[in-house]
Amino acid sequence: MATLKQLREIFAPILVEHPDLVLRGRWLFRPPIESAIVGLYIGRTSSASDSVMALSVIPLSRFDHPLTLGFDEPFEVERVIGVPAPNRWVRSEEEGPPRIFQDMFAPEYQTELLRNFNAKVPAFFDAFRNFDDVAAWVRRFCQPPDGRGDIDKFSAWLATMQGDFVTAANRLQAHIDWMTPSWSAFGADSGREERAIRDVLRTGDRAHIAAFLHAMEERTISQNRLQRFWRRTPFPFERA
Repeated sequence: MATLKQLREIFAPILVEHPDLVLRGRWLFRPPIESAIVGLYIGRTSSASDSVMALSVIPLSRFDHPLTLGFDEPFEVERVIGVPAPNRWVRSEEEGPPRIFQDMFAPEYQTELLRNFNAKVPAFFDAFRNFDDVAAWVRRFCQPPDGRGDIDKFSAWLATMQGDFVTAANRLQAHIDWMTPSWSAFGADSGREERAIRDVLRTGDRAHIAAFLHAMEERTISQNRLQRFWRRTPFPFERA
């Protein structure tokens, strides 16, 4: 796994070409951060040189632990960008060069990283202009093919943002009911936290709910050490 110092060296050409971007820890993003962290996340790996990255969106107030990975899609440093198409045959390493560049310390990696970055990442950043864009991205994960096991929890957060606290509490309760057997063995802390969120939603008190969720935002920002880049903004239900 590359160190933070090594990452700064590897990503230096990108930061020179895109002076509006910031590399902070393992996050590369465009400040300011408002309702969500939208960035390229450079993952930790067990190998010294492996590259595992994702284009990630983390709503600051989502109903998850602040260090849980976001709503993301892989970012790969491809030899031929966009080839092969999804669900198509991929040449094996024994038959030819691998489809992606994975060794972050290989001589050609920086050049190929910049080429792939310019082709994919600025457009991803530009797609998030306001909260509605963040919500649309999260909504993808509430339905096939991107839907995952936490659909009720994701839907509860979306309903909360729109001020539909009854629906939000009910969807979160459905998630709690589904997860309770697992929590009894492994996730007691998650269960307690989500029940606390549910109880706050059931109050229906907009000011109280907003204060609670802004505290969750601060926790997410603090855990990711991004305080200086955060610009606190009201939730949609506060603006309504």
